[in-house]
Amino acid sequence: MITKGYLWFNDDNIKVGFTEKDRKYVRKTSAGLKKTIKFLSKYFHVKKNFGPIRAILVPNRKEYDRLVKTVLRVDIEKPSRPSRIAQTQRTDLVLLAPSAYATDSIYEYSAKEYKRLIFHETTHIFEEYLSPNIEALPRWWSEGLAVYLSEQWKYEDDFRKPVFEGLKNKKIPGFKKIQKDVKLAYQWGWTIVKYIEHCYGQKMICTIVRDCTDGDVFKIMGETMRDSERKWKDYLKILGTVLESP
Repeated sequence: MITKGYLWFNDDNIKVGFTEKDRKYVRKTSAGLKKTIKFLSKYFHVKKNFGPIRAILVPNRKEYDRLVKTVLRVDIEKPSRPSRIAQTQRTDLVLLAPSAYATDSIYEYSAKEYKRLIFHETTHIFEEYLSPNIEALPRWWSEGLAVYLSEQWKYEDDFRKPVFEGLKNKKIPGFKKIQKDVKLAYQWGWTIVKYIEHCYGQKMICTIVRDCTDGDVFKIMGETMRDSERKWKDYLKILGTVLESP
């Protein structure tokens, strides 16, 4: 059995797998999932109970890589990068347990950041569930949506600082560059999603998630990429003042 040796905590439509040393993180994980599911169900107008979602807290990097490949069936380099601590597929989520951060990741544990991480990953789960063609969507959109809705952009330097410094130094990448560069997709994607919601509302975000079949987000909006980029850059002037303080 792939998950032999794991204990399981069940809470309505949430199931958390863990080893004994990580028992203290189980309720935090379950509570974070429950709160996020409630928010995202309302945001995306999902009327039926969403789930079940299964999260597995793994005790080390080696086990993380094994379960990502065997449970999620996602190809992953071995050993995976220390920056990788969570992976979703369908309604499954594999998490490197916070107890392993010191030895197997680049992060230090923070209860608030852990909640935002769970929110981020659950957003991916909802998007995959709702999207007609999740593979076609650009990385900047999916990661930007997760960073924006989880509010990681408000509090975490990995997402705030590059944008703040880019605006300050007038070094703003174009949309094509953001689409091609994985790092830029994480750092700047949320600003595009935030711009879209600011200008077109939550309804447009939901429409893109539910209706975009070919990855052309801007076509759903009725715009060209060039027009959207011009409007986005104007919006960034407003965003710059927001980023001056969390």
